[in-house]
Amino acid sequence: MKKNVSRIEERQLITKEFADTIAGKTPAPYLRLHDAVQKKLIEYAASEYARQSDDSAYYDRMIHFWREVSLAGMPRSGRAIDECYALLFESAFDLAEAEPEWALQCLTDNPDQKTAIGALAQLASHTERCTITHLQLRKAFAGIYAPQREVDERFGNEFYTPFGGSPWFWAAILAVAGIDENHQLWTFCCALADSSNHSWGDNDRLHALLIREAPKRASKVSRTQLMAHPILRIARLKYREGSVEQQQALRFLNAQCIKEGFESEEDFFGSDLTLAQWARDARLWATNMLEAEPEVCEDLFHEAGETALDRTRMFYRQHLGSDPAHVDSLDATAALMRWAKRRRGFEYSQYRAQLWEFVVEIVDAALWLAWLFPADRSRDLNNSMRITLRH
Repeated sequence: MKKNVSRIEERQLITKEFADTIAGKTPAPYLRLHDAVQKKLIEYAASEYARQSDDSAYYDRMIHFWREVSLAGMPRSGRAIDECYALLFESAFDLAEAEPEWALQCLTDNPDQKTAIGALAQLASHTERCTITHLQLRKAFAGIYAPQREVDERFGNEFYTPFGGSPWFWAAILAVAGIDENHQLWTFCCALADSSNHSWGDNDRLHALLIREAPKRASKVSRTQLMAHPILRIARLKYREGSVEQQQALRFLNAQCIKEGFESEEDFFGSDLTLAQWARDARLWATNMLEAEPEVCEDLFHEAGETALDRTRMFYRQHLGSDPAHVDSLDATAALMRWAKRRRGFEYSQYRAQLWEFVVEIVDAALWLAWLFPADRSRDLNNSMRITLRH
């Protein structure tokens, strides 16, 4: 069995964008200048006018936010503005919380706070004060922008969105570093801080977390991690950093991306049959691990703890029946996809970042299915032929 596990490639997947970066290609592929919107934003941010403007901090830091929005394939015009600006506000707020001295310096360098105070007050007027979540902020931005979208053509143009976001950046910085307990917005800012501490009630959406954290991570994470394929970066966020679970999930996903032939950071697939193949491969790989690397699996189970393992076993019995080990990979994948779609609340192919996240969720479920309920290898090999023939 050791041979079966070692057959999975262990070399690191390097995207062509990262390879070009290592080779010194200019302009830097990280900036995604092939995206026309991103190109215009980068060119403006590099201009002397932008560097000398009051918004220079916005362009310096949030360029990383808009880079992730571009890579995610998220819409950036019309109603999609509500989601973009909610994430932008949350991202800037989290950044200011993480770097309070920088946030205070931003306000010192930009003493005209009237626009920021007006934007923050407007957002507060559209938000319920007690508990603030990402969904509520998105609805608040919808309330702000819906009337404008009916009369202003700019909001139908995706080029406008990044340039129109700076007031919300400054509102977030002000909320963290410029409002004291004597200000009428103090209670609102405290509610925002509490929501930030609880991931904006949006902790399950890993691709949104990747976008939201981009400005914080850009200066702290190695370029190797920043330019890894998004499937790997999303998976890294799913698990506790440095855990055995994270190491093994990334190990499989890295090898699977290589096997699939991924080269670019934009590569994805939209086929349910391909997803079933990934789930089957994950299940077979994890089953082999139980025999080939029992000490790793023992560490994995110890790390999870019996309570979590029992809860996970109950989950599989609930969705796959009393004997999950005997459910073949096609049926198991179909059941897991139904569960994931209900849980996520979206069809996984709306844009590519959602698809990447969906793949991570299904692979995680397939790995744990095999670790807890090892499948009959001969049954799954026969099933492999069924998937191949249907594909």
